[in-house]
Amino acid sequence: MRRIVPIAALLLTACASPKNNYDPLEPVNRGIFVVNNVVDRAVVKPVATVYADYAPGPVKQGTSNFFGNIDDLFSAIGSVLEGRFKDAGTSVGRVAVNTTIGLFGIFDWASDMNLPKPDQDLGLALGHWGIGSGPYLMLPFLGPTTLRDSVDPGVRWFYGPGSYLNTTGEKIAWGAVEGINLRAQVLPLDAMIESQPDPYAYIRDAYLQRRWYKVYDGQPPHPLQLGDTGEDDGDDDADLPPAKPASHASEPAAAAKPVIDASTVASAVPAAEAASAAADTTTVAAAASAPAKAEQ
Repeated sequence: MRRIVPIAALLLTACASPKNNYDPLEPVNRGIFVVNNVVDRAVVKPVATVYADYAPGPVKQGTSNFFGNIDDLFSAIGSVLEGRFKDAGTSVGRVAVNTTIGLFGIFDWASDMNLPKPDQDLGLALGHWGIGSGPYLMLPFLGPTTLRDSVDPGVRWFYGPGSYLNTTGEKIAWGAVEGINLRAQVLPLDAMIESQPDPYAYIRDAYLQRRWYKVYDGQPPHPLQLGDTGEDDGDDDADLPPAKPASHASEPAAAAKPVIDASTVASAVPAAEAASAAADTTTVAAAASAPAKAEQ
C-alpha cells in the first residue's frame, strides 16, 4: 500500500455506477459515509490543512516514510502468501535498510539503493488465491473496504507496531498522526470528488475497480461488472486460474492502463480513510482512471 501518489495521476476520474451489485448494504454504508464526512469537515480536514500548510517539508516527508516502512513489512507478508518471493525479499530488504540507517523509516534510503517499493497487502493475497471481495463496506472513520480487504487493517491493528504501545492514549496518538498525514496528502482531491453527482458512489466504484485491477497485476481478465447484474468477482473468477504472480516491483508502467496507481487515497473527501489510522493503518484507493470505466 502506497502513501505518496502523484496528484496529477489521482486527478484521472472514474464515473460512478447508479447501482452496484457489490453494495448490498448501501443504505447503511451511505449513513456511515455521511457521519465520516461530518467528522472530516469538523476535525480531520482542518487539522490536516494546517499540517499541510505549516509543517516543514522534511517533517511531512519523514512521517510518510515512517508509516511507509510499516507498509513494506506487511507487503512482505502478502508477497510471501502469494509466492512472490522476489517481492518479499525486496520488501524485507527495504525494511532492514530503512529501519536501521534510515532511522526507523524516517529516511527512505532503500529507494536510492535500487530497492523499489512492492505494492502488496493481505487483501490482495487473498484475492490472488480466488477469494472474492465480498460485500463493499464503508467503515466508521476507516472508509472504503470490502469484507475480504478488511483482513489487512484487522491484522495491522492486532499485530502491527502500534499494537505494542502501552496505553490507549498512545495508540490514539499514533493513529491520529498517521490519519492526519494521509488526509493531508489527498487534500487536493477534495474539489474533484465533491464535484461528482454522487461522491459516495464515485469513491465506491473507483475503489472496487482499483482492487480488481491490482488483484490481477494490472491485467484483469475482463472489466469488473459493477452494475446490478447479480454477478460479483467471486462468481466471475470461479473458472479462472489464480492471478499471474508477476512482480509488482518490476511491473511495466504500460500495465497501468485501466486504472491509476492510487492506493493512498484514504478518505479523499470524507474522513473515510483519512482518519483511517485513528483505528488502524488502513490505506486504500479512492480514485481510478476513466479508461477502466469506459471498458464497461
